[in-house]
Amino acid sequence: MADRTAEELRELIREGHALLKDMRAERRAIEQLLDGIPARVDARIEERVKAGLEALGKETKAAMDRSVAKVGREFDRLEAILLGTDPASRRQGKPPLEELFRERAGGPS
Repeated sequence: MADRTAEELRELIREGHALLKDMRAERRAIEQLLDGIPARVDARIEERVKAGLEALGKETKAAMDRSVAKVGREFDRLEAILLGTDPASRRQGKPPLEELFRERAGGPS
């Protein structure tokens, strides 16, 4: 009976060692997996930031283009008012502002 008990204990010890070996292997696999996570997270963050910056750049350029065009149109409108070529001044028969400035300054028209 003592021999049988000793043999059962040895078998249990072998199973325990095998189980411990498996657990260590699993632990190493998990540690390797966890070690790679920060790099993957960093890569995804960089990818998203890059995409966001590209989208922002496109939107900013479009807004700037619209603003430049609006300023150009406004200068054209002011030029037309100054020269008297704008539709409202022409309809009302008003002289160009340039003439009014010259008259006021006393210069030749």
